Amino acid sequence: MALWVKLLITVVVSYLVGNINFALVLSRIKHGDIRHSGSGNPGTMNVVRTYGKVVGVVCLLLDAFKAAVPAFFFWWLCAGKPYDISDKLGLYVSGLSVVVGHIFPVFLKFKGGKGIACIIGISLLAHPFVTLIAFAVGLIFLIVVKIGALASFIMIFSPNIYEAFFLGGTQPAVSALIFAMMTLAVLAHHANLVRLFSGTENLTVLFRFGKKKGQK
Repeated sequence: MALWVKLLITVVVSYLVGNINFALVLSRIKHGDIRHSGSGNPGTMNVVRTYGKVVGVVCLLLDAFKAAVPAFFFWWLCAGKPYDISDKLGLYVSGLSVVVGHIFPVFLKFKGGKGIACIIGISLLAHPFVTLIAFAVGLIFLIVVKIGALASFIMIFSPNIYEAFFLGGTQPAVSALIFAMMTLAVLAHHANLVRLFSGTENLTVLFRFGKKKGQK
């Protein structure tokens, strides 16, 4: 099969998989609609705010898995052998397509999530240790500072900058795909950034420390 045919199949299938919105699915299971709760965004952070940490973690894992599975398959399909670190074109073509499908899902009138969990899944596939460290740092930042958008950027930018500048130099197409993926994530957070600079950004409180009001 010609490479262009493989890449075309990768784009179409990965985009359609990206259309599966687990935040919406989980909210339906909870007899609600995440699009009408909290910030209205059908993504992990809003699930955490609306339904709690446990459901939020489930949403994060499902979205990460949603991206990692097709990315791994098409990485193998395009490279010709599994986990070939010298040829990650299929991995990132699939990853970018899933992210596009997640942010602009045709089945939800192009109004989806922000792609962070999907990018985490792709990054875990490419660089598990760097991604886990970045996720841990971002999580600590979220717990302390409570600003979800900035915590998300910490989680996804570190492993992908590492990839683009230290390993993607020999694969310009890979670097371009990573840059496109990061740009989409930032653009998807434009409203959060506006609220952040205006001091009106919603806080994400994972844990409440200290005594409750009225307690001695």
